[in-house]
Parts: sequence; structure tokens; C-alpha cells
Amino acid sequence: MHAYPHEFSGGMRQRAMIAMALACEPKILIADEPTTALDVTIQAQILELLVSMRDRIGMGVLLVTHDLGVVAQVCDRVVVMYAGQVVERADAGPLFERPRMPYTEGLLSAMPQLGSREGRLASIPGRTPEPWNMPVGCRFHPRCPYTEPKCTEGEIPLLDVGSGRDARCVRTDELELRGVQS
Repeated sequence: MHAYPHEFSGGMRQRAMIAMALACEPKILIADEPTTALDVTIQAQILELLVSMRDRIGMGVLLVTHDLGVVAQVCDRVVVMYAGQVVERADAGPLFERPRMPYTEGLLSAMPQLGSREGRLASIPGRTPEPWNMPVGCRFHPRCPYTEPKCTEGEIPLLDVGSGRDARCVRTDELELRGVQS
């Protein structure tokens, strides 16, 4: 209470900002990487707090994160983006069980799996395109293992794939993509 802000660690400042954001019980909280750089114990406490406040006061939470473990733990719906574009939208459970976009499959395969004995995590080959030099067609096609000519022929729309899901992939109906193994 008697310390100056510059005397706080980064984690202390982060927790103070989260407390200030939650103190007024907002109707919606936009949380951009709220647990990044926090140790796992504090991260769990913050996530538990967000979920309990969401449930208690009916607060909406828009969580922006790259941490799919946090997404699986906290989120009801997920929007996956690649190169500034929505590539998949779904309820969390179905998205983790069976992705409909190859980029989502790549992200899920790169997640550490509890109990896995494999030595290396999977990675997505290649690089994200530069904002000023987006590929024609699917933005992910230069890195996609399932690319075929129709992936490069023009803008790919976000397609309704049923059950409240959307995916930006021309092959979504024919691909059997792998999700996270439970």
C-alpha cells in the first residue's frame, strides 16, 4: 500500500490492473493475455476469479490469448485467427475434439499433452505472411499440408459447416483433421 507503482514487479502490476478492471463489475471484460508471465499458481487463481465473476455477475469475457490450455479451461466459444483473419469459429469442446481448419489442427498438435512421451512438440512449418504481402486465396495455404489448386484461386469465405461452426477452408468437408486426444 505504501509502495510506488515503479517498485512493483511486472506480475504485481498485472494483478493490480486485473483487480482494477474487475472492481467495478463490468458487463463485459476484454482481457488481452491476462495471465501471460504469471506463474502457474497465480494464473490458476486469476482464471478461477474470472470464471467465478463471469458466473456470479453475468459478466461477458472476451479473452485474447495464444494459450490454448487457458482457452480449453475457460472459454465457451473460440474464434481462431490467422494473419488477421478469422479462420474458424466454434464452441470450445467441438473445436478441440475435431478442428475444421488445418491451421487450428496445427495449433492443437503443437499443444503439450499431459502424459505424452514424445520428445518434441509439433510445429507449423513456414512463416506467417507479412501484412503487406498476403497470399492469394487462403492465407494459410503456403504452410498448409492439405493445399490444392483451389486454395489459391481467390478469396476464401468463412463457411458455415453446421452446428454453429464456421471455417475458412475449401476442403473442410473432406478433411478429417485431428483434435486434442483426451
